[in-house]
Amino acid sequence: MSARMPERTPPNPKNAHERAYWDALAKHQLSLQCCSACGFVRYPPGQFCPECWSDAHEWKPLSGKGSVLSVVWYMQSLDKRFPEVPYNVSLVKLTEGPAVISNVLGAKFGEIAIGDAVRASYLDDKGFTALMFERA
Repeated sequence: MSARMPERTPPNPKNAHERAYWDALAKHQLSLQCCSACGFVRYPPGQFCPECWSDAHEWKPLSGKGSVLSVVWYMQSLDKRFPEVPYNVSLVKLTEGPAVISNVLGAKFGEIAIGDAVRASYLDDKGFTALMFERA
């Protein structure tokens, strides 16, 4: 997958929790909600902690470091916005706990393995920033 961003619809967050996440990405920062009551770091953002149901939280800047939990390779383009194949969709477990789905950029088919260390990378396109990863 090249570093070129396919044409995507910019996010249109419906609540303040989502807006804060996208605003941090626009600054090339990965920040997630951290429960003020129990310390659980959560993704996706939401109103209540899924561990203790508290509505108290703060935004915590994260390291952006993680490891690959799972990866799939698309060998055929199923969407005209993604003409370059093969490309990967990877599940990345962040060092701080949550797992996110994204892409590992700059990797050729077969170059990503379960457990590989990755770090956050940011792609700016058409008024928004997408969270991606690259090999560490």
